Amino acid sequence: MIIQPNSIVYDSEKNDYQVLEPLGNGAFGYVYKIQKQSDNSMWALKTLPSNFPSKEQLQAFINESSMALNVSGENAVKYVYVHDGSTYSQLPPYIIMEFANGGTLFNVIENAKKKGDFFSSSELLNYYNQLINGMEQINSVLVHRDIKPDNILLNEGVVKISDFGLSKIVHDSTRQLTFKGFGALKYMSPEGWKNERNTIQMDIYAMGITFFELATLQHPYNLKPDADMQQWQQAHLFSTAPSPKTINNVINSTIAQVILKMIEKSLVKRYKTWDEIRKDLMIQDIPVTENTEIIENMLNIRLAKDNSIRERQLAEQKEREERLLHLNTINYQYTSDIYNPLKSFIDEFNWRYTQGKIRMSDVGLMDSDENTTKIHLPSGNVLTINLRALLDESFMREVPTEFSFPGERSTFRKLARPQLDNKKVLAWGYLKDHSSRGFNILLVENPEDSTYGEWYILKNTNSGLGRSNRPEPFPFEFNELEKELKLIRALHIYNTEVLAMNLQVFQEFIVLNV
Repeated sequence: MIIQPNSIVYDSEKNDYQVLEPLGNGAFGYVYKIQKQSDNSMWALKTLPSNFPSKEQLQAFINESSMALNVSGENAVKYVYVHDGSTYSQLPPYIIMEFANGGTLFNVIENAKKKGDFFSSSELLNYYNQLINGMEQINSVLVHRDIKPDNILLNEGVVKISDFGLSKIVHDSTRQLTFKGFGALKYMSPEGWKNERNTIQMDIYAMGITFFELATLQHPYNLKPDADMQQWQQAHLFSTAPSPKTINNVINSTIAQVILKMIEKSLVKRYKTWDEIRKDLMIQDIPVTENTEIIENMLNIRLAKDNSIRERQLAEQKEREERLLHLNTINYQYTSDIYNPLKSFIDEFNWRYTQGKIRMSDVGLMDSDENTTKIHLPSGNVLTINLRALLDESFMREVPTEFSFPGERSTFRKLARPQLDNKKVLAWGYLKDHSSRGFNILLVENPEDSTYGEWYILKNTNSGLGRSNRPEPFPFEFNELEKELKLIRALHIYNTEVLAMNLQVFQEFIVLNV
């Protein structure tokens, strides 16, 4: 049966409630206003999903929702009954909860935006202290996981936090990011994006953004309305939130400091308890002295400096993480496309040959920009595969300016990444033996795939135009590749044949040396 106006639902004591009208809908289902028939009191009903992927996930959801029944306090919506769909088999899963008649905090913020009026410090502190009280009541039982102004209700001026316990449908190890709904992306802590264990500090971060919105009437990461998941992730991980005072200079530095500490990206620097937040908000109640104005100016200067430090630290962290991602992606491609197939080839030889073994060193993690693999053959020959990831910092070059004054030589620094056929080289290396015979390998960007590149082999020989008598074929060394890539297909002392990746070339080279 589908719940709709005029439907009758029941609580644990079989009291009748008539469904009156819809109040809205969210990520989980519809919300209705309902009336208890025995005393005409008003309540709210939220329908729950009935199409869970498995019974285990449904039960986990019901267990979590049932925990919410134990939350009690003035600033948290009271849950009355959780129906799992089995007690009243004709009805789907639902929750009966306290009804709030004052709309949501999101509506309050939007109305203030339209008027163009910031909340006063006393109004902010009233909201903040009620929200802190409500979160203490909730966090004493569970972690909310989905704090946002839409989930904070008002009833006769009293703040009521709702939807606690509803954003988790499976255990922490298998929870789905996308199930939380798009709105949660704007409030998700940095560790939440990494799918780490749910903690109170995640709730503190999300509430800190809500505090910021109340103080400034805007989100700290003021992205465009059509920003996607990746843009929100980048903002939460690497963007620096401005001090609320730069947007609303009426609020005092105490409120600004508290908000910024609530949304610290580092768990070490972020508040750990709601009581810490409450106590710091009380600093502004310290009596005014003749030094207060000077100290307030000092605090504002210090806040600006702290913000600059955070910006620099986050930029450095972003650079480190992007570098590591780049290295790991290259290492993954090397392992899956070259190392593992070669190892299977060598393992099969070792199974069949009883007089000795080919030994291949383990593939390493490319936490530096270079990875080396050694292949020890029964002949005593040792083959070396060396792969180096290319980083922008290694290819900043001094380039002459197009125009300069007579007699002057002017240059500027420019990124000059090596290319193959106008495509950026992501990594380069070689396979060679003890006599320096071998070939180069290149990982080149793929215009059709922004994540993974495509491999090429360079087979180099002497052209006869010069005095070179290098053994053939030979690989260019790392210090030669930047220059030699530009001379491919040019009249030159070397000839270079560019081949698409073919593991048979590797296998044949091993056979020659075995």
